[in-house]
Amino acid sequence: MNLSPRHRVILKALIDEFVADNKPVGSKTLSEKYEIGLSPATIRSCLAELEEFGFIASRHTSGGRVPTERGYRFYVDSLVTLFDLTMKEKQRIQEEYLKMQFRLDQVLIATSRVLASLSQSASVVLGPEGSLDTLKHLELIHVNGGEVLMILVMRSGTVLHRNIFFDYHISQESLYQLSRYLNENVKGFDIQEIQSNLIPQLMLKKDGPEGFGSLAPSIARAMVSENFGSDNLYIDGLKNLYDNFRDEDERLESILHLFDEKDFLRNFFSEYVPNDGVYTIIGKDGDEKLGGVTIIATNYRMGEKRIGSMGIIGPQRMNYNKALPLLEFTSKLVSEMITKLSR
Repeated sequence: MNLSPRHRVILKALIDEFVADNKPVGSKTLSEKYEIGLSPATIRSCLAELEEFGFIASRHTSGGRVPTERGYRFYVDSLVTLFDLTMKEKQRIQEEYLKMQFRLDQVLIATSRVLASLSQSASVVLGPEGSLDTLKHLELIHVNGGEVLMILVMRSGTVLHRNIFFDYHISQESLYQLSRYLNENVKGFDIQEIQSNLIPQLMLKKDGPEGFGSLAPSIARAMVSENFGSDNLYIDGLKNLYDNFRDEDERLESILHLFDEKDFLRNFFSEYVPNDGVYTIIGKDGDEKLGGVTIIATNYRMGEKRIGSMGIIGPQRMNYNKALPLLEFTSKLVSEMITKLSR
């Protein structure tokens, strides 16, 4: 519904105060601490109306009001004022990445750590599917007869070994030439792209080393593995959740249980990989399991390709003013880094 200007001012002040203090907010507090420009009697009347509309609720008869999920939803969609990250905060994020050895997995671990630290909430980063990991180096090594070992060194730091069996002996010198040719043409691309597009294109060119056309299909098939990228969830900040919910034992237990359900988190954050923008999911408008929780999620890219997502999980009274720009800034920084890594 479309609230009047006075209802908006009071709802924003109430949520800002509740986020800061985590205590039910009364008309006296709003009148004394915020320049609302209304009498205490008018504020009380507006609070009663906001409660009737379902935007706030009373925990006790005379104990002030707290926001409801509907109130938070309206606040995030219409009232929140986004703060710019300070230069110090931006530097802190960037310094965290400078400690890394520029491997994809380390970048994602650093991302989960910095999001949890600066948001004072838990963080989840969903890494790309293994087939989207980019190739750093490839080597073909003769083993025995027609058996060849293919070593794939990925940008993530993963090293993959694949045994390929051919019907005839291939010399190590020929394998050196094949390795050099493939590295020159497919390095920096993801496995999916190499297998489905680049190798077929190279076969059409017919400018590769002798025997490339007959060997290439087997090389392409061997690149993909059924267990590629199964461990791609990075979590940090569980202690922050404990601090945020320690007075709510039952809710804390159900929230921590979420983090034991890796498939739930993986499926939940997978939905935000293809979607640009920063999304705020408040309580049960995301899933029944999320009562009392807010998740802020966005994706990140490698070039123009959307490859993963990241998010903050915390109480509904989180500081949206800082959490939303924090996630947006971090997402852009991670996308830039991963794009550079892939080249």
